[in-house]
Amino acid sequence: MTGAGERLPRRIAAAVVLRDGRVLVQTRADGPWAGCWEFPGGGIEPGEDASAAAVRECREELALDVRALAPLHEVDWAYPNARVHVTFVLCEAQGEPRPTAGQQVRWASAGELPALDFLPANASLVELLRARLGG
Repeated sequence: MTGAGERLPRRIAAAVVLRDGRVLVQTRADGPWAGCWEFPGGGIEPGEDASAAAVRECREELALDVRALAPLHEVDWAYPNARVHVTFVLCEAQGEPRPTAGQQVRWASAGELPALDFLPANASLVELLRARLGG
């Protein structure tokens, strides 16, 4: 239960797209975290679940069709200007990403992930992927 004046966290879905032992990551193109790495995703719209949002966001941001396989991890995070609840969804890609918003994209190995400047809410997933993929 939230107290008076507290806002509910913004619900976010992020796609964890794995291929050949690598994971798809992208940079934020604008805003206060521009240039930081993250997993493709965005806000969950009313009536949408995390899996549907992850699929939609990949299509919108990367012109990439993905199939959601299963929720992988969840995290609550408080940024200075917002609280978020992120659901990371394991996805399978069909094709190659084509960025639509000026962001950089790359397929990164588990060993490369720690060297990338990720959004703070992504840190626990980076560690989980390193453990699972052996990096």
